[in-house]
Amino acid sequence: MDSGGTVPSKIPVYFQHNRGFIYDVEDYLTLRFTHRIAGNLIGVPASKPRNSHVFGLPAALSAYELKLALEKGLVALVDRTSGLERDPDDGLRQQYEELVRRQVVEQKAPVVEKRIREFRSYLPKIVEGKRKKMLKSGVKEEDIKIDPEQLIAEERRKVEAMEFDRLIQIPMEHPLNIDRAITEFDLPGDHDRLKYRVFRDIWEKQNVYISGGDAFGCNFLLYPGDPLYYHASHMIHVLADADHRLDVKY
Repeated sequence: MDSGGTVPSKIPVYFQHNRGFIYDVEDYLTLRFTHRIAGNLIGVPASKPRNSHVFGLPAALSAYELKLALEKGLVALVDRTSGLERDPDDGLRQQYEELVRRQVVEQKAPVVEKRIREFRSYLPKIVEGKRKKMLKSGVKEEDIKIDPEQLIAEERRKVEAMEFDRLIQIPMEHPLNIDRAITEFDLPGDHDRLKYRVFRDIWEKQNVYISGGDAFGCNFLLYPGDPLYYHASHMIHVLADADHRLDVKY
């Protein structure tokens, strides 16, 4: 295992509970549409949190998909278990406080600019109102000097000092720089490695998608295109040797 705080320029797959997970949407789309590795969406989409038939990120890769992606140099397997289990130190607390401060600034900026645009639209009336008020208080016309830009600057300072309702942002992945390690992964047994060789051979030689076939009583399912749009065209059973025969009854 190679330790390091920097992940190589590969798609990071996070290793948790002996499985590989992808949290970033661009990374997932790259694997799915460019490399025909679809994984399995297991998360709850933010737009439809109560729909039990629609799933979102993270995506869990099967052992065969993970092995293939590692072997082809598409991904780096990242283990952050030790960093997540450790109590946060002062450095992580400062990172979090800076993250919250930056989110507040980013959310407040468009609100401030909107208020300033509205203030500018009423600026002639505001200047005229101040001029009349100063005349009523006895100030001579020639002594009245009202700087519109100064009024805008004062309004900006006042608006920026106001408290605003803040949206709670839910990050797609862990936003802080915690300890991580680049780790390795292999399949546990000979039969799994045999199934992987079949999986890899089909992926390399056929322009198809491959998924697990447990739900249909086989090892793999083949799709002529993305499983979102196509039904499976083939069921694959991997036999340990040529003497075995598949007993299929329909």
